[in-house]
Amino acid sequence: MNLARLSQCLPEFNRNVWWVIVVNAAMQVIFNFVAIFVNLYWWNQGNPIYVVSFFNLYATVALFASYGLGSYFLWRKDIRFVMLLSAVFAGLSFLGLFFYLTDLRVIFTVGIGLCFGSTQGFFWAANNSSMYTVLPSDQWADYFSMNTVIGQVIAVAIPLASAGAVVWLGFRGSFLAMLVFVLAALAVSMRLPHRGLSENLFSHIRYQEVFSRPGTPWILAVVLASGIVNQFLTLFSMIYIFTVSTQVGVVAILNIGYSVALFGALILYRRSSWTQDTWIMMGIALILASYGLVFTMGPGSVITLVVLLMRVGGLYLSAASGRQRYRVMMQGDVLWRTRLGLWMEIPFVLSRVGILVGALFVRSLSGIHFIVLMLVSTAALVLLPVLTRIAVGRFEAVHGVGAGL
Repeated sequence: MNLARLSQCLPEFNRNVWWVIVVNAAMQVIFNFVAIFVNLYWWNQGNPIYVVSFFNLYATVALFASYGLGSYFLWRKDIRFVMLLSAVFAGLSFLGLFFYLTDLRVIFTVGIGLCFGSTQGFFWAANNSSMYTVLPSDQWADYFSMNTVIGQVIAVAIPLASAGAVVWLGFRGSFLAMLVFVLAALAVSMRLPHRGLSENLFSHIRYQEVFSRPGTPWILAVVLASGIVNQFLTLFSMIYIFTVSTQVGVVAILNIGYSVALFGALILYRRSSWTQDTWIMMGIALILASYGLVFTMGPGSVITLVVLLMRVGGLYLSAASGRQRYRVMMQGDVLWRTRLGLWMEIPFVLSRVGILVGALFVRSLSGIHFIVLMLVSTAALVLLPVLTRIAVGRFEAVHGVGAGL
């Protein structure tokens, strides 16, 4: 296919939207590498579950703080400034990993966790704002589709390429190599428009003002339950992979296999005529099946099946419940939605921190602390469709059944 024919297959975005898509791709490469290989690096430092949980805990706290700070800068500065901050903190994360000293493990783990969390927080603040201020609403579907395709390509290509880099250069060398993507993100961020928000997000942000629309108060509980489930699945599906093997090639192949399976599951979800409530129940059934196998599994292949059920179930649950939640959150204007997004960060960080703090006490995947976390996740899993149905029911009572779909 020549370039002319390829261009005909691509959505007709303006130049600013394409710059946003390119910087998103560069940051997705960084996030993918950190999710797999940086966590594997911490796993190999000793006391693995504790160290991985400790790193992700500080990253989550920094994500929450930097998201709020980035939202403030979107008013005082602009999208370009906030995205540049994200790229700068990404660079500091990899430099910290390169100069890591085992004698100062706690200081480096905390510092790198804070830097990486800030990378995510500033990125999501800028990314969400760019969608509202740069992208016309009638192009949102094309924009999400394009990012989904790019994300799937990255999820397959980057683990394999990163594994090769780690084998060839070692972990420290691969951390330096990732600075190439950081520089790419910096360069592309400089092309983003000087656009920001017209109002300070922290004015008119009182609970009574933001949550006056139908269904919105229940969204806080929905996000809390969803965050508990997703953080448990994200953390422990990764830990299960590392218990199969810590060889970078094996870890990469497993993640690629799961990415391909998730892509197939996503196609099935999009082409199906099932209701969103049905998909939510499908996701819950798959996740509960994975939990059931946890107590009866043997070595090797059964663990990989547990992770597969966790990830496919998590995909269906997140996609369907997220779409239902999105209907309720799209009732107002850009500033109202952005303020609501700030409020959503509170249950988001509470749920993630709660699971990660609990994980600090987990010493084995059969101990009492792990079982307690799984029971908490199960309770949130059971409550999620109930809370979602209440929020959507209040919304549909005003806007009509099926509104926003």
